[in-house]
Amino acid sequence: MIGILRSISAFVLPSLCGIILLVVCAPFGRRRALAITLPVVTTLGLRLAGITLRVDGDVAALQRRPAVFVINHQSGVDPLLVAALLKRDVVGIAKIELQRHLLLGPLLKLAGTLFVDRQRHAGPESLAPIIPALNDGYAVAIAAEGKRSHDGQLNPFKPGALWLAQHAKVPLIPIVLHNSHAILPAHQLIMRPGTVAITVLPAIAASESLDVESLQQRFQHCLKLGSADRADSAPR
Repeated sequence: MIGILRSISAFVLPSLCGIILLVVCAPFGRRRALAITLPVVTTLGLRLAGITLRVDGDVAALQRRPAVFVINHQSGVDPLLVAALLKRDVVGIAKIELQRHLLLGPLLKLAGTLFVDRQRHAGPESLAPIIPALNDGYAVAIAAEGKRSHDGQLNPFKPGALWLAQHAKVPLIPIVLHNSHAILPAHQLIMRPGTVAITVLPAIAASESLDVESLQQRFQHCLKLGSADRADSAPR
């Protein structure tokens, strides 16, 4: 019962708080509204869920703007984790089904999220509408696989993140999530408190020659290196 109440409060209260703050702060402009809202929502969400973050690697790269931040998608809590890491001037990319979600739909729309219809099998060009945000100095967060993994293992990477960084001429910064799937496993609704281990890999310049397979290998290598020494980060 405690787990159910914790999960409900960690999902509902930050979402409602975010919607209210974004509406109230709208007269200040979206950038200022997000700067006020994101730290409040992410801090509240992490504390209610009992989640702490252990971040290593090129942590300073999290401050770079504009940039494309690419993650491996393990869990439904990943958007909260990424927002907590980036804190400001960031817009996301989400599946179009979330547009109709009672709480997440309004929150993501107010935050400027780009919704993508995965069922149409659109190519990376479907991400073009978010390039103006990069040109305006924002960060964009995107899942490399395009959808969540069911077991924490990497799914085949899609070309969207690389395409976006290269066309906007901004750096691509990989964020490796080691164990967020253990916080909220696929097809489950109850969050488990614990520590999520995260590694920020060095930025990849837009001019650097890199393909999807090479990008996935960087993630895979980091996950393998982290598997042994992060055993203590399993959820409690």
